[in-house]
Amino acid sequence: MSKRIGDWELIDHFATGGVAEIYRARDTRSGEVVIIKRIRPDLEFDPEKHAGFYRELQLALLCTHKNLIRGIAKGTQNGADFGVLEYVDGQDLAAVLERARTARTALPPEVATWVISEVLDGIDFAYRLTDGAGRELGLVHRDLTPRNIFVRYDGQVRVGDFGSSLASKQEPADAVVGTLGYLSPEQALLQPIDHRSDIYTAGLVLQELLTGEPAFERSSRWSGKKNDATLLKAHQRNQRRPLPASVPEDLRLVIDIATALDPADRYQSAREMNKGLLRSEHPPLPENAEQLSALVRRLFGAELRTSRIPGLASYA
Repeated sequence: MSKRIGDWELIDHFATGGVAEIYRARDTRSGEVVIIKRIRPDLEFDPEKHAGFYRELQLALLCTHKNLIRGIAKGTQNGADFGVLEYVDGQDLAAVLERARTARTALPPEVATWVISEVLDGIDFAYRLTDGAGRELGLVHRDLTPRNIFVRYDGQVRVGDFGSSLASKQEPADAVVGTLGYLSPEQALLQPIDHRSDIYTAGLVLQELLTGEPAFERSSRWSGKKNDATLLKAHQRNQRRPLPASVPEDLRLVIDIATALDPADRYQSAREMNKGLLRSEHPPLPENAEQLSALVRRLFGAELRTSRIPGLASYA
């Protein structure tokens, strides 16, 4: 493969996703480090995968909010579509949680509420996106997991990967879409969903940030499909782990409302859940970003010091 895609020079192969090869690259004009997603060669002639990938790139270009990973450009080279996205100089939240567990480091409640508040701001913007005629797209993320939430080394938060999103008025799915451990009951039951499904998942992530453990526990008795089926039933019945006494009472209330079994009993919008966080005794405040930054830099100091990406070492 060429060492260059359009105006971007490839730095390294970053990852392989379900649909795309992911590279870090540098803009030859500005020097900006970016991410390039290029459809996998084995999927170039798959109409369904190709259409989904192209739609994801189009959505990324609409994501102009500070808490969404910004789309920069899209194009085609040698017949293969590619997209250029903002490079997040940090870690995904799953990696942060795993490193914190290993280091036996707890996230302060005000840091947890800061992360979720920023996520809610981002998805609220996405919910209000419109088409060329000014009609709301009615997006639902459907996979708002720690793997798709990114924390920069300066404490800023981004939501990415709208590849699984859909318009909420579409028909029910014929298969579960999302990630086991982070499904709303209606997702697990293959029922129609709307943005309140994402509110539920945001509540699960808040619980994990405060406790250090996923809200849904895989059984140690089974593995493979039987384990997945057991976990799916737990989702359908809303049988998440009980909150330990260490979770502050005001944030227990936020989690309980966000993760109510009936969507009508949840916060009815991302803004409403954010107001619940702001009314708590651990409100998300801009200075919490500094705490988050210090935590992530401490947990990933070795990676920062050895980074091949210019500029990241300055965070160490």
